[in-house]
Amino acid sequence: MNQFSNVVRAEAFKVVRKRRLYVLAALYWVLLPALALVVARVLHTTLTGSFADDGRVVDQTLQLFASPLGLVRLALAGPAYTSPTLYIVAVTLVAALLIGDERSQNMWKTVLVVQPSRVAVMSGKVFVALAALATLMAGAAVSGFLFGLVGTTFLPTRLEGDWLPLLGLYGLQAAQLLAPVLLAFLLITLVRSGVLGVVMVLFLPGLLETLYAVINTISQVQPLNRFNAVFQAIRLQAAWKALPEYFFTANLYAPGRAPAAAWFKELSAGEAGDLGPLAGLLGTGLTLGHSALVMAGYALLFGVLLYWWFLRRDVD
Repeated sequence: MNQFSNVVRAEAFKVVRKRRLYVLAALYWVLLPALALVVARVLHTTLTGSFADDGRVVDQTLQLFASPLGLVRLALAGPAYTSPTLYIVAVTLVAALLIGDERSQNMWKTVLVVQPSRVAVMSGKVFVALAALATLMAGAAVSGFLFGLVGTTFLPTRLEGDWLPLLGLYGLQAAQLLAPVLLAFLLITLVRSGVLGVVMVLFLPGLLETLYAVINTISQVQPLNRFNAVFQAIRLQAAWKALPEYFFTANLYAPGRAPAAAWFKELSAGEAGDLGPLAGLLGTGLTLGHSALVMAGYALLFGVLLYWWFLRRDVD
C-alpha cells in the first residue's frame, strides 16, 4: 500500500503540472455551458411570443437545456456526442501523459529503480488517470450547475429536477472510463509509441466495429430472388439491431447518452415510451445494466493483457 500511495502522489504531481488538462478543463467547464447559455438567450429573445411558442414550448425547452439541471445534463451528454468524443480525447491525453511520456523520454528504467514494484507503478498510474477523468467530470457538473444558476437571472428557468439519477449516471460513466484507460495504456505499451498509441485509441475501436459490421452483413446475405427478399431484409434488420449490443463504443457512452432519451420523452410530454429507431440513432438503445456488464468485461480483458505484458517485458 505504501508503494501504491507513493506512485499515486508522484503521478498526481505530474498531472497537475501539465497545461494540457487545464486547456481541456477550460473547454469543458467554461466554453460548453457559456455557449449553451448564449444560444438559450438568443432563442428566448427571438422566439418567445412568436408563432413558434405555441403552448410555451420555448420556456419548456429552455428549462430542459439551460436550467441548472439541464446544463448539468448537457455536461454529461454533450461530450458523448462529439466526434471523437470528449471523453476519449481526455482519456488519450491522460494516457499519453502517464504512459507515453515515460516511453518518449526513456524514463521507465528510472521509474522502476525508484519504485521496483511494477504492479504498484501500473496500478498507481491507472488510479491517477481515473481520478483525473473523474475530476474533469465533477468540475463540469459543478460548472454547469453554477452557470445554470446564473442563467435563472435572465432566462425563464428554475432550480428544480431529479438530481440523484443524474448523479448516478455521472458515477457510472466515470466508472466505465476504466476500460478505455486500460486500453490506452495497453496500446501505448504494446506499440511503444505515445503518438501511435493515441491514434489507435481514437480510431481503432470504431474501425474494428465498422469492419465487423460489414463482414457480418455480407455473411447474412444469400442469393436474392423474389421469394426471399422480404425475409432477407428482416434478417438484415435484426442483425443490424443486434450488432451494437457488445460494441465497445456503444456501451461505453450509454450512461452519457441516457439524458438524450429523457430530453426526448419530456419534450414529447411523456407520450413516447419507446423511442423506436430513434434510440439507435441517439445511442440510447442499450440498458445501463447491460452496458455496465459489457464494459466490465472489456476492462477485465484489457487489464489482464496490460498487466501480463507489463510484468513480463523488459523496459527501455
